[in-house]
Amino acid sequence: MGKHKHRSSSSSSSNRKKHKKKHHHQKKEVKQEHVKKEEQPQPNQPEIIKEKPCFEASGILAQYAENALGNGKVLKFTIPFDAKIPTANWQIFPFKGTQSYPSISLKGKSVFLIGKDKEIVDILVENLSVSKQHCVIQFREIKKVNGQGEVLSYIKPYAMDLESTNGTYLNEQQLEPARYYELLEEDVLRFGKSDREYVLIKS
Repeated sequence: MGKHKHRSSSSSSSNRKKHKKKHHHQKKEVKQEHVKKEEQPQPNQPEIIKEKPCFEASGILAQYAENALGNGKVLKFTIPFDAKIPTANWQIFPFKGTQSYPSISLKGKSVFLIGKDKEIVDILVENLSVSKQHCVIQFREIKKVNGQGEVLSYIKPYAMDLESTNGTYLNEQQLEPARYYELLEEDVLRFGKSDREYVLIKS
């Protein structure tokens, strides 16, 4: 996957449409092989988190999930230990064909639930093919050691399909369920059979 160009959140609607058109004709390939612990990912390449997260909350986790939602519903995922609230300004720009919609800010929390259950999701996708809890965008703190032995910390967004019925697509490549895929700037997400696309932008 090539290096993405930076785009400011102050871009006009017309500029966003140009970017959308570019994405429509220049779909990127998603790296499918798992990253081994002893391997360092190449610069500007997405990471795929190898371990599978636990989907079933039990005991204290189940109680916490219910209390957090406040309505007795249990989330289909657990927040990982390295979850981190992003400091950068990440946004999602929805498009349907040439029509654009208001941007969605990804700030103030580490995880954003996507689906059609209005009571619990952060990003509502009202389409019959979309599951109630379809996908999550999770920000995680990744630590790496540079050539000088210094530990560097990065907060990166990841997408995970929650074993949805009709799948989650990253740049038109279907994600394997229950695995985290790193998201890069200008990546395009699509959910189920909905033709609405969601472009990720960092400013």
